[in-house]
Amino acid sequence: MKIYKFQYILFISLLCFAFVSCKKTEQTPVLTHLTLFNAMPGQLRLLPSFRGTEPLNRYYLAILFDYGVFNVGGKYAITKEDQPLAIYSYPDTLSPDKPLFDLQLKLKKGSINTLYFLGKKENPDYLLDTYLPPVHQAADSTFGIRFINLSYGSKPINVYLIKDGERKEVEGLAYKGITNFKSYTATLKTGNYTFEFRDQATQELLASYTTTELEKPSENKWRFRNFTIALIGLPGESSELLKQKTFLFDNY
Repeated sequence: MKIYKFQYILFISLLCFAFVSCKKTEQTPVLTHLTLFNAMPGQLRLLPSFRGTEPLNRYYLAILFDYGVFNVGGKYAITKEDQPLAIYSYPDTLSPDKPLFDLQLKLKKGSINTLYFLGKKENPDYLLDTYLPPVHQAADSTFGIRFINLSYGSKPINVYLIKDGERKEVEGLAYKGITNFKSYTATLKTGNYTFEFRDQATQELLASYTTTELEKPSENKWRFRNFTIALIGLPGESSELLKQKTFLFDNY
């Protein structure tokens, strides 16, 4: 009789455990990745609020985004498919100030996204980029690069690879245009790559980016990973803050 009683208790316990485990599985949210980046040239600092336009009574605790600087705290895990997001110009964050951006983002569950803030304060613009980085096989020793034009007011650009000569990688990349990822070899003998961004019509050199440390096996951050090289800044500007330049994003 005791054996049957023990078996009954064990059965009920296992059933309860299975039920709790099932409930936990059902309640585990699917995370969506969202990165924010301030590509609005100038001294403008951006402050995000995922509460939409509700008053920012504790805005001093929020993360600020300076132009052209990657903020480690700017990567978020989102659980909603419809996510409100207001972006304020710091320190103009107290009600009734209007936000620069009042967005209702549509984010696919489990997707990877980067939201770029573009333009100027008097004419703000943005670009939501949803992407899936390619997988690089260990036997191939490759990495991926794509290009994006975030230069507000920019004319179409070409991108050239300068390595053992010159090769056109991208043609006519317009403002807010994004290419697909392209694979490049990353062995010890490869050496570094230089990419030049040029005005498509005049071939004027606007900016360039050169990889580093591809020849160092212990410090090679490129192999098996993916990156985006962006053109940011304003065309025709000469100051260090505003001029066109490149910026590297990690898309591992």
